Amino acid sequence: MSQFDYLQQQLANSVWAGKEILKVADVVNEGVAGGKEWYFSLPQIQFIMNTPVMGGIKGLLTASQDIGDTVQDCCLVFLETVNGVNRAYNSKAFTNLAGKGQQELSSLLPSTRQRLIYEASVSAYNESLNLPELSVKIATIEAEIRAIQSGGQPAEEQLNTWKTEAISRVEQLKAEILATIESLTGNPRRNARTRIRRAEAGRIAMTTGTIPNIIAHNPYTITSLYNHSISSIYRHPPVLNTALVPIAVGGAATITGAVGVLTSIASWLLSSFFLKSFNIPAVLLPALTNTVVSIVLKLSGSAGGAEAVRYFAASALKAGASLLPKIFGVTGMQASGWAYLMAWALPIIGAAVIITTAMRNRTDLAEFLYVFADIGEATPRKFNLSVAHMYDTNQVEILEQLKTLAKSLIERAVVPIESIIGVGLNSKREYIIGYDLMLPDNPVLIPKDEIQTRLGTDKVARITSGKFFFTD
Repeated sequence: MSQFDYLQQQLANSVWAGKEILKVADVVNEGVAGGKEWYFSLPQIQFIMNTPVMGGIKGLLTASQDIGDTVQDCCLVFLETVNGVNRAYNSKAFTNLAGKGQQELSSLLPSTRQRLIYEASVSAYNESLNLPELSVKIATIEAEIRAIQSGGQPAEEQLNTWKTEAISRVEQLKAEILATIESLTGNPRRNARTRIRRAEAGRIAMTTGTIPNIIAHNPYTITSLYNHSISSIYRHPPVLNTALVPIAVGGAATITGAVGVLTSIASWLLSSFFLKSFNIPAVLLPALTNTVVSIVLKLSGSAGGAEAVRYFAASALKAGASLLPKIFGVTGMQASGWAYLMAWALPIIGAAVIITTAMRNRTDLAEFLYVFADIGEATPRKFNLSVAHMYDTNQVEILEQLKTLAKSLIERAVVPIESIIGVGLNSKREYIIGYDLMLPDNPVLIPKDEIQTRLGTDKVARITSGKFFFTD
């Protein structure tokens, strides 16, 4: 059970919080329902799984036993986040939204949680994702990345569809009020006329002009190193190809520091991978980036940081307000920010899942590894065994070590091997991870609650006792 299951109550009939104007894209509904299976079916994620250059990210995703929950949580928190951004965008209380966000960040008191989030973000950048190295390697496969992109025209069509539906609802409301207004008197009549004026103002705003060209295929040659100078409203901000240097635990390890690091990661993932083939006005790109960062912070346990960053996203939308579609509900609520970010749900959620998984990469790691290769037909089964002890590592290295041990057992086998299972225990001798390694290059993750059953009581007892050979 996830701590974000409560958000499920806000999602019903493809609308959020019961507000018809807040339409939820099909891709988000599918993500909530499908979790891991949906995420791994996405063309962008399949590309990661099948491209050696992206092997580091593939290792993170396949090694995580919580990837299904992470995907569903990202989808639900995405909806909560976009709603928060839209509300900030519509707010009349703050004229300087970015300043409000900075104020909220500055008001967060230093804590152990802040330090851990900062350290996890730096580790994700430098180690788990290794962006300094990956950003160089990915330049060799830019053509392939562009070939998998989709979403530009469908996103425009989705925005137009939502706008048409909103206009239809407003016109229907106006017709209903006009049909009954002559029978009203006093306050009911005045209230009805107020509703008509509000509906008419919304209808005029939505029907004046068309949605501007806010999404387009990229006509420029841009490498992942961003060395080219381009003059255009679509110019992407540079993403520096340099490693961040982790700092010692102290005053600098704050949520503000984490936001800086996470923004760099999110900007790179969006610009260099998920949105490589598309032009998004430079003024609006930070809205997507900060939405990703807000989701990651909420999943990492910083609700205050997540809320602060929503103001940054809203500030970017406000700066590009003339480029957004005008979409109003029958109550006068504007959903322009919601609709624009919803149109880019897939890349936002896709990046948030990768970053969240990378930040969790150093938590609850296996330290003691055992790979059992069953041989013969006796019960309990005889087995060959390889053992390893890991230090200061991560999930990717752990999986690679398990694969190496399995391959070694196969190479040395003098009798047929019936099955190979690799497991990892943490320093408390708790089972953390398990894989079916019969095909070492295609390991199959074993759910944590099934590991001991798959091993069998004899192997579990051997691990507990530390006695593995008949001479023990």
